[in-house]
Amino acid sequence: MEVEPSASDDSPPSRRRSQSGTGGVPVYVMLPLDTVSREGELRAVEQLAPRLEALRDAGVEGVMIDVWWGIVERDGPEQYDWTAYLELLDMVAGAGLKLNAVMSFHACGANVGDYFKVTLPKWVLDAAVSDPDLFFTDQYGYRNPECISLWADNAMTLHGRTPLECYRDFMASFRDAVESEGLGETLSEVSVGCGPCGELRYPAYPENKIVPNSSQWQFPGIGEFQCYDQRALGNLARAGSEAGHIEWGGAGPHDAGGYNNLPHETGFFRAHEGSWDSEYGQFFLSWYAGELVEHGDRMLRCARSVFEREDDNDVFSDADGGTSGRDARGESRASKKSSEKTSRQKRKRRVPALAIKCAGVHWWYNSRSHAAELTAGYFNTRSGDRCPERDGYEPIVAICGKHGARLNFTCAEMRDVEHPFFSRCGPEGLLRQIRAAAARYGVKVAGENALCRFDQDAYDKIITNCRGEGDDAELWSTGALLPPMASFTFLRLSKELFEDDNFRSFVRFVARMANETGTEVVEAGNVVQAEEVLSSLFSAEADLLPGGLRDIRDETSSGFVAAQFSDL
Repeated sequence: MEVEPSASDDSPPSRRRSQSGTGGVPVYVMLPLDTVSREGELRAVEQLAPRLEALRDAGVEGVMIDVWWGIVERDGPEQYDWTAYLELLDMVAGAGLKLNAVMSFHACGANVGDYFKVTLPKWVLDAAVSDPDLFFTDQYGYRNPECISLWADNAMTLHGRTPLECYRDFMASFRDAVESEGLGETLSEVSVGCGPCGELRYPAYPENKIVPNSSQWQFPGIGEFQCYDQRALGNLARAGSEAGHIEWGGAGPHDAGGYNNLPHETGFFRAHEGSWDSEYGQFFLSWYAGELVEHGDRMLRCARSVFEREDDNDVFSDADGGTSGRDARGESRASKKSSEKTSRQKRKRRVPALAIKCAGVHWWYNSRSHAAELTAGYFNTRSGDRCPERDGYEPIVAICGKHGARLNFTCAEMRDVEHPFFSRCGPEGLLRQIRAAAARYGVKVAGENALCRFDQDAYDKIITNCRGEGDDAELWSTGALLPPMASFTFLRLSKELFEDDNFRSFVRFVARMANETGTEVVEAGNVVQAEEVLSSLFSAEADLLPGGLRDIRDETSSGFVAAQFSDL
């Protein structure tokens, strides 16, 4: 195993960041949803810094953060406040870590695990008052304010700009701010939010609390089609006319049930003689899923135009790092770290990897119609009585291949047997299907866990799912065997992660990822090194503790336990 010192060559082993020379899958950690407050301030800075150092010393590659549209552009159109995110990026760089940034063009607070609430920018919500069809709409007329409808992508409705132009300008401003501070080397990936939860899907299963102790959708409901805003209906009408069936273009299926129905309770999704397995069903599902894929294609094209621009002498100049000379609020300033900044800017330009994320809609996967996937926009079904099997993820993988983007996917820790049998869950088969499709197109897959878990079963499953099968690139290209994942992001940084037993397990997990997920067979040197790191992290001798971990340990009188900050 190769070890790269984090400070100097004579730094103690516990201060060195573990690196695998065997192609092991790098581990990232998702930061809390509320790392940046709604007012645009970086929260719990004093506690965050030592935690970043602790992650580095554990062998973690970097962290992931949601960059909220509703926070950055809260003051008005094209009024961007990057202050907190640049401060965070600088802290991450100082800790020797990388950062994956999620361009979060969605609201937070309506889905599983959303303990923080962020709306879309107020000026977007105001625009929706006069143009309510900005939002996805269900058959009952409920308009979901979590994200803008894909059918409004090119509608000139946001203060003289289209939503796509707003997304482009947001990403370009982010790029400019990062490069003007010389922090581009730290930015390893930009994940482009394409829908609710930042995922390329429809908001078919929102957990909005309409009334106390009740949700709009509950597991394992099939969800609902989201195609009832006027732009969507107009598009559907044109598609029906072009197909020679005007009657098909009036609305979505009339027999598809509601959010919490089960497949067999509906005429559309039932296994046998269901409308999905008909000429009309195939038409509608092809249209519905196709519109989603086209939206993903537009979003990736937009992101590429920003991050892979050809005019390198503009913002990405190697000489001066940018032309704006402005701070995060657009005001000119002299950097406090001018010499360090100049040094950073002289480095070779680094273009971050681009990615989009697919949702892990695993319930009803082992049924014939895959109902929950269909309402989410993935036309993925088994063979019917009339219609052939469909791979609903191949078109999404294809656009990733077209744009050279990665595909991020969740469910990496899940096993089929952990879910109730009647809901026909299939996270294992779903993940393998997506990885196989990606392998055929040469698209890299990055994994995440869907739920925060610290148990050994979850870690074992993640390692199994992240590792490659053999080292035959030719077999990988067919999807018969699966290549290793590009990276894995652990959900998420919290006080529970740093509890004694949990952090011990996590450090060993990171070491195993470096050792067991590559394409070479090596001895368990990383695990041995992990024990050395743990020994120093939990040592009673303060001088053996990394500075960041010492700060955390000293907050209590009972050794290394959860740090006392409830916010993260």
